[in-house]
Amino acid sequence: MAPARTGLLAAAILLAEGAACAQGAFGPQLGIELTSDQRRRGLSWSDGRPTAEASIGLPVGEGLQIGAGVTALRGSARHGGADAALDLSAHYARDIGTLRFSGGGTGHVFLGASGLSYAEIDGRISHSLGPAQLSIGASYAPPQHAIGGDNLYLHAGLDVGLPGTPLSLSGRIGRSSGSVDDPARSRRLRPDGRYWDHVIGLDYLAGPFALGLRYSATTIGPVDTALPYMDRHHGARLAGVVRVRF
Repeated sequence: MAPARTGLLAAAILLAEGAACAQGAFGPQLGIELTSDQRRRGLSWSDGRPTAEASIGLPVGEGLQIGAGVTALRGSARHGGADAALDLSAHYARDIGTLRFSGGGTGHVFLGASGLSYAEIDGRISHSLGPAQLSIGASYAPPQHAIGGDNLYLHAGLDVGLPGTPLSLSGRIGRSSGSVDDPARSRRLRPDGRYWDHVIGLDYLAGPFALGLRYSATTIGPVDTALPYMDRHHGARLAGVVRVRF
């Protein structure tokens, strides 16, 4: 078995064993998601192809949670042919009045590719108003060789449960910017230098299950198609999602 696939299998086994051991005492949150296109900040991480993701969130103290997620990338050209992305995170959240403040960090490890892993810190403020939740936040990746500079992502979102129905609507707008030390590497996360993205989602909820649609688009213009990760996978896209959480 190839080393990358061995690493992916080992990560999945560790996630499953950790969930089984800790479920009674800590109550982990588990999730599995299937999507027709894995998109983050308007960019496809799965080269426009269907993929799967498994995740676990584990409370370890009041307001503190650690998490891990594995996403199959299937040889993603954007990430150097990586077979999978392993996201490791730690976040702390606290309620002050009607506001919730959260912050932490995430490391993105790419299995099957070398020299492409990077880390970022983030913060978020959210406010619930009836069936709606408003949020604003920022994520910052300090200067790193893997991303050819630094990267700042600012975003705002709205989630609304439609009263009397199993439907929920969501929307988010974001802006990516940053400095450039290595133009070729910085294009991995910012093909057009700096850009806006937005996504609109509709979900049908049935207990722990959800069926959804996601429409995403960016302001990225024509780019150099000679570079494999700067091709058609940043344009407007409608993707389907099937998710279960327990």
